[in-house]
Amino acid sequence: MIEVSAGIVYDREGRILICQRGEGRNNAHLWEFPGGKLEPSESPEDCLVRELKEELSLPSAVRGVRCTGEAQGILFHFIDADTAALPVPTEHEDVRFVTPRELLHFDFCPADTLVARQLAFAGVRHAFWDFDGTLLDSYPAMVRSFVAAAGDFGIAITPERALSLMKENLRYCCEVVGGENGVAAGELIAAFRRHEQDELMLGLPPVEGVPEALTVLHDRGVQHYVATHRDLQCRELLEKAGLARFFAGYVTQEDKLPRKPAPDMLLHLMDRHGLDPSACVMIGDRPLDTEAGIGAGVLSVLLDLEDRFPDGRCDLRVKNASELASLIL
Repeated sequence: MIEVSAGIVYDREGRILICQRGEGRNNAHLWEFPGGKLEPSESPEDCLVRELKEELSLPSAVRGVRCTGEAQGILFHFIDADTAALPVPTEHEDVRFVTPRELLHFDFCPADTLVARQLAFAGVRHAFWDFDGTLLDSYPAMVRSFVAAAGDFGIAITPERALSLMKENLRYCCEVVGGENGVAAGELIAAFRRHEQDELMLGLPPVEGVPEALTVLHDRGVQHYVATHRDLQCRELLEKAGLARFFAGYVTQEDKLPRKPAPDMLLHLMDRHGLDPSACVMIGDRPLDTEAGIGAGVLSVLLDLEDRFPDGRCDLRVKNASELASLIL
């Protein structure tokens, strides 16, 4: 098997060197960590030092191997190193030093993508979770409740349209449907809440991958918090789902803070628990959640299960919560 060394090369400011592959090469225009193939009888560390000098005229001091991984039939050794010099590119389209967080905004080669994400999330120790559609799969119950509430006023609406509107938010859904049918949004909301209580009595299942992600991240030292527009009933629902034990704090409707995408809920959690924004991430299933994270100065992850929000702003987009477990080591 071909073996390759890839350098996680830090400058004096703690930024990491990344390089863009040139035209005509495999994975052209994608970004990578610099390095190259091992020669016979060469160690991964010696290979990296040699490749950095040959390709970038860059002297380096190796710290050690961070991790290894296989991709596209090649064994990659990712090696931490330091440099006090500037690279001189001869083969790459572009080179630059970026902060770990900025790594999330570059398209990396397949072999480098997960490592880049892990570096960006390396300092995360606190996770803020939205509730509906992120932790618990409440939308099927909410859709049934809204369809029933609309029916109370003689309004017929398909589950698909109800879900699409509610993904914006419940009030928006009630304003649109109520406005089309001459019913006050407040009346629709009240009817919705009555029907929803019947659904909630049965409990709500976790979103796929969430129990696994919570368990793994908790075991790796990450503390979890809930930031939701719901009231404190969310604790009971998490208890029924067997997940309440993971959460160290909540901010809910009772706190009377501005709703997301305003960042106030997250700022309140950080202030209450003395958290450093650089160690926090916001996880939610809608752009209003990630916008709140961006506004609060924390990392943001969009759990976009159905690709509903291709243009939603976020630092990272995932399709299954289980992907989060691989980010924080």
